[in-house]
Amino acid sequence: MSLLRGIVTGLLIAALQIAGGHLWFEYQTISLHGNGLVAVAVPVFLLPLAIPWGWTWVSDRWSGRSGPRLLMYTVGLVLGAASAFPIEYILFTRAEDVSVAGVLDEALFGVIFVLPVVGLAALLYWSFTSEKVHASFGTLALGYLGGLFLALVLPTLTMGAVAGTAAGHSWQKPRARTAISFLVVLLMFVGVFELPMAAANPLAASLLR
Repeated sequence: MSLLRGIVTGLLIAALQIAGGHLWFEYQTISLHGNGLVAVAVPVFLLPLAIPWGWTWVSDRWSGRSGPRLLMYTVGLVLGAASAFPIEYILFTRAEDVSVAGVLDEALFGVIFVLPVVGLAALLYWSFTSEKVHASFGTLALGYLGGLFLALVLPTLTMGAVAGTAAGHSWQKPRARTAISFLVVLLMFVGVFELPMAAANPLAASLLR
């Protein structure tokens, strides 16, 4: 059941990612056109939410024996979310240009995109669930805000750091899970979209002088 839920969640993220990049809808004065920014935004927001939601669900349901089920959920989530890249390649590449090598390359790219997120999140989650780290103001600030600035190095690191901190926070503070979800969305917006642009503007201005 954990594996199936992980796969379904990952496939839903993949489907929304593909739709975000290629959706075309027009009705009277309403016009919606997919683009690359929307496609990127889907996993940026949904993957860091799917990780703490899924992991806390598994931990709550199988308390004390959740290890294998956490692994199964995570494997399913990785496979499902990573499938967006080869599926998009197959659907939106001319049939004569589709190749097995191309599909494998896209599949590998998808896994490489998702794995750092899950790996860093798992390390932080383990730190909290093993109670080596307690969800205090200082540790949470370090996890959330430190993860925020990792976007200046690699956005997927921010996704993993925020997701792992949120998962550990949710595990230790279950009554705060709704607020934690809102915090995740806010941090991902600032970290992946606003912070890199703010850092790039002074750099661009200095290069033009």
